[in-house]
Amino acid sequence: MAQNVAIVLAAWSAATAGFRHSSHWVGSPLVPCETRAASRFERPPMKLSENAYRRFKEKLFSGDLRPGQFISQRELVHLIDVPLGPVREALQRLEVEGLVQIAPQRGIQIVEASLRYIRNTYQLRLIVEKEAAAKFAENATEAEIETLDNAHKAIIRRADSDGFSDEVLNEAQDVDWSLHDTLVTALGNDIITAIHVINNDRIRLIRLTHGKLTLLTPASFGSAMKEHLSVIEACARHDPAAAAEAMERHIATAMQRALGL
Repeated sequence: MAQNVAIVLAAWSAATAGFRHSSHWVGSPLVPCETRAASRFERPPMKLSENAYRRFKEKLFSGDLRPGQFISQRELVHLIDVPLGPVREALQRLEVEGLVQIAPQRGIQIVEASLRYIRNTYQLRLIVEKEAAAKFAENATEAEIETLDNAHKAIIRRADSDGFSDEVLNEAQDVDWSLHDTLVTALGNDIITAIHVINNDRIRLIRLTHGKLTLLTPASFGSAMKEHLSVIEACARHDPAAAAEAMERHIATAMQRALGL
C-alpha cells in the first residue's frame, strides 16, 4: 500500500510540474487553462519553453531520439530549433516527467526503460484505470459505450480484410488509446487526467526501448482487442466490478508484453 501511494505521489508531482512552468493542464487533450480562457478573444502565442517541450517529444516519439542516447544541449537546440534558455526550461519539466536524465558533464540522456521503470509505470496505470473502468461502467451512456464498441469491431474487421500494414497498426493503436483515454477523462478529474497523459508518454518510451513505433504488433493485436472488448462488454452491462477486473487483467497482460514475457 505504501509503495502504491509513493508511486501516485511521484506521478502527481510530475503531473503538476507543468503548473510551475506556466502550463496548467486541464481536460483531454490537455490545453493550458489560461489559453482556453483567452481563446474567446485571442489565442496567446505559445511560450518558447512549451514549444521546446512539444518539439522534443515529437522528435522522441517519431524515433529521431533513442532511449539511452546522450545528446548535448547544443545538439538539442539545433535539433528542435529553439533557443537554449527555453530548452533548459523544457528539460527540467521532461526530467520530472521521467523522460530524460540530466547528467553533469555528459549532457542529456534519454531514459531507457528498465524493468523497474516498466513495472512502476504499469502499476500506476493499474491504480488509475481500474477506478476509471468501474466509474465508466456505472455512469457511461449507451451511446458512449457503443462508440467504443464500434471502433474496436471496425478495426478488427479491417485487420481481417487488409492485414497488418503500418497504417492498420497505427489506426489500431489510436483505437487502443481511445479506450483508456475515454475512461480516464470520464472521471472528470483534471489532476488524474494529467497524470494519465504523462504516464502514457512513459508507456510510449517503453515501446521505443523495445524498438517499436507502436505497442501493438500483429502478434499482440488479437489478444489486446479481445481484452478491450471484455472491458467494454462489462461496461455495457453496467457492472463496475467486472469492468475493473477486466481492466486489471488487460493491464497485467500488457505489462507482461512490455516486459517481453
